[in-house]
Amino acid sequence: MQHRFVLDGGVAPASRTWRMCLSVAALVGLQGPGLGQQPEASELHPPVRLSAGGEPIDVTVGHAAPLMIDMDGDGLRDLLVGEFGTDTFPGERLPEDLGGFARDSFTQGKLRIYRNVGSANAPQFEDFKYLRAGKEDASIPTT
Repeated sequence: MQHRFVLDGGVAPASRTWRMCLSVAALVGLQGPGLGQQPEASELHPPVRLSAGGEPIDVTVGHAAPLMIDMDGDGLRDLLVGEFGTDTFPGERLPEDLGGFARDSFTQGKLRIYRNVGSANAPQFEDFKYLRAGKEDASIPTT
């Protein structure tokens, strides 16, 4: 099941929407014409709908963790979204001591990279690519 990274469409339970709202509101500079302007320390911008390729950004499993940073060195901040996964994390990549967790209880957390193909003042995102580690998607164990 996918949870929408959409805050004004009413698709997530109120408690999750509130947490996601704070995460999105905390994105520095993602606020219309005032892009790049810093709000006062006590202010949060209203939530905004983030989309890529004209569609709302979805994550595989909820708890999206967005961050804006120039990932490709072109001077534009790209959108990075961490996500929990559904695929089982490879047991051979786990340490011996799992702190009481079962070896098969970990899933693959991944990092989506949405490259900014717009501008600094009007970011625009297309389809994402996962962060790569060699020839495969980079992943970390999540529970």
